[in-house]
Formats: sequence, C-alpha cells, structure tokens
Amino acid sequence: MNKMKLKWKRALPNFVITGFFFLMLLFLSFLCGSSVKASDKEASENQLPFSPGEQLVYQIRWDTIDAGVASFNVQPVIKVGERPCRHFSLKVETSPLVDVLYQIRDQLDSYTDLDLNRSVCYSKKETGSEQRDILVQFDWEQGVARYSNFNAPREPITIPPGTFDPLAAFYKIRGMDLGNKKEINFPITDGKKCFMGRATVVGQETITCFNTTYDTYVIEPEVIHFGGVFEKSDKPMLRFWITRDERRLPVRIQSKVIVGSIIGELVSIR
Repeated sequence: MNKMKLKWKRALPNFVITGFFFLMLLFLSFLCGSSVKASDKEASENQLPFSPGEQLVYQIRWDTIDAGVASFNVQPVIKVGERPCRHFSLKVETSPLVDVLYQIRDQLDSYTDLDLNRSVCYSKKETGSEQRDILVQFDWEQGVARYSNFNAPREPITIPPGTFDPLAAFYKIRGMDLGNKKEINFPITDGKKCFMGRATVVGQETITCFNTTYDTYVIEPEVIHFGGVFEKSDKPMLRFWITRDERRLPVRIQSKVIVGSIIGELVSIR
C-alpha cells in the first residue's frame, strides 16, 4: 500500500494539475506564434466562445478507477485593485476512493485584462493532503512575475510581453483556428519559471465521449519540462483531442506513464 500510495501521490497531481495545465499552455502558442495585437480582434467580446456562467466538467480516470473531477468556470468580471478583470477558475477534487490514498482539493483562479492580452494575477490554493497558498502577481511595469507561497516570496522572474498564466491561456486561445497550425511553440509561466513549450498537431479524429460524438484535432505536446511521473517514465505520452468547431473544446486528455493510463473526458457543459 505504501508503494501504491507513493505512485499515486506522484501520478495524479502531475496529470490532473500539470497535464491539464499543459493543455492550457498549449493554446498559448497561438498567441505567441503571431503578435498579440494581431490576435486582439479574435478575442473581441462578440467573438468569444464563452461568457460568464460557462462551466466545463471533466471526469478523471486512472485505468478503470474513478479518480476525480475537474471543473473550469468563467466567472463574472471583477475588479483587481482599480482594474476590471476577467475571472476564470478551476476546481479539482479527487474521488472518495482516491482520497484514501491521496486527497486533492485545489482551487485555482486567474485574472486577466478585459481584452485578454495578458494575465494580471493568478492564485492556487491546495487544501488536501498537501497545503499551499500560491499567489503570482504580474508586474508589467517591471516585466516580472512575483511568486509567493503562504506570503513567503521567491525572487521575481522576467517574463515577455503578453505572458499568461496557464489557466488564462486556455481561455485566450479557445476560439482560434487549429487547422492552420502543425507545430506549436510558446512561452508560459507559473511564476516560478518561464519556458518554451512545443507541441504538434498530429491529425484529426472523430471520437465519442459519454455518448456525444466530436470531430477533433489531435495534439501531442513534448513533456520534456514535466517532472515527477513523466520524468520517470520510459517514452511517456500525453495527447489531447480538441473540437474542430468554433468553441475549441478540449474533450479528452490521455496520458500513458509508468503508473498506467490516465484519462480526462468532458462530461458536462453548462
């Protein structure tokens, strides 16, 4: 049981958090592949494929085990300081069965400018088996991201113009056309490091998730920057299926690593 618990402790956080995050990071590539100003029109209010009140819920499975759920939400516009900002949130919870091995209760919040040109603030609170209270503030006058955990700061890191946190990047790019992209390169930061990610659009596929059929793009990212279970696996694989319609919904995420197959599928859209 101790070995199984250790494997789970490494595997689920890396997939549910890092794996889901990489999906968001992936979308950021389109922003960075062209100029930010060139993509502003696609982010206009009339063309956004989401609005406050939208919720996307994913079921996570570890082989045949019901592992938990992840819920992405578009919140009402809110002021951060004196600036009105878009507000996005992500909630991740493990199932009661998995709680016995390793409990995850994570709440993530992202705030961007109204034009979706850059992140303003990002937070992550973990209240399960591990405890964290992370805050990342984007200081655009200085061109740095300032990270702290329980108010204990790290050294600021330099970030390029138009940088997003992972959650904000997911919403920035959802309406863009994946059909014109084959190889993807992008910068991203979580406040601790900023790196270039790479991914490839490997094809198209029609899939069925929970009795709903989708026409999708299939995308495979590199996992070279992933630690934990990805680093320890021989030939790890991470793959995403994203709808080819105007909503660009990620409907399936699959990972094959040393501890088995982990799959996240879209089960609810509100």
